[in-house]
Amino acid sequence: MTNVTALIAESTWAILTYEEAWKSYINSYVIAKNDAFVLIDSHLRKHRPYFQQALAEIGVKPERIGYVYFTHRHADHIGNADLFPSRHNWIHLDDYYELDDFSQTLFGHTFTGSGGDLPLLQFRHLPFHTEGSVAFFDPDTKVCFVGDHLSFFARPAERVVDYGAELRESWRQFLLRWKEQEPEKAAGMAEGLEMLLGWPIERLATGHGTVLAGDIAPFLQELIALARQP
Repeated sequence: MTNVTALIAESTWAILTYEEAWKSYINSYVIAKNDAFVLIDSHLRKHRPYFQQALAEIGVKPERIGYVYFTHRHADHIGNADLFPSRHNWIHLDDYYELDDFSQTLFGHTFTGSGGDLPLLQFRHLPFHTEGSVAFFDPDTKVCFVGDHLSFFARPAERVVDYGAELRESWRQFLLRWKEQEPEKAAGMAEGLEMLLGWPIERLATGHGTVLAGDIAPFLQELIALARQP
């Protein structure tokens, strides 16, 4: 398994680093928009060399970074937040409160509420994975950056962008087991997925592994139905 950078939609890239200890990919994303760059998440600190290399290869220069958005507060997503001026870094207020004092200094902006508009992107608060987990949506490309609310942790990624039939089936089976063992968590998962249905999503950019393309709404609706069936 190796690190990889790939175009996933118009002017939108995924950067995947492979964490051997977890047997898992960790994803971040770059969007070129309005003559600037928007970044989403930033990997583990140990993956900084490749993250910086990928940004340079995409053409991201520090002076052209407008916004750095974080889907949630876990170390594999905020590990390189210190690369960017705090004025560029945004995180949901509910996760900001959970950070230690030093980590809070890295974030110059917080946002709150269940959803709305941010500069250049939209967001939905999905307080399932962490207190302040969010999904972001780019209305221009119709890519949804869902963080770890739905991801393919420790799953192979043969292609960065794929329909992912086997991956979708793995989630169906996982959710059915979850429903039996931890029904409250399955219900919370479904509640968050339902919030995403208001967006016309064409690609689901996950926090770990493959980016799903095609039939996103039917897939989400199927997972919601599985979680809520008697």
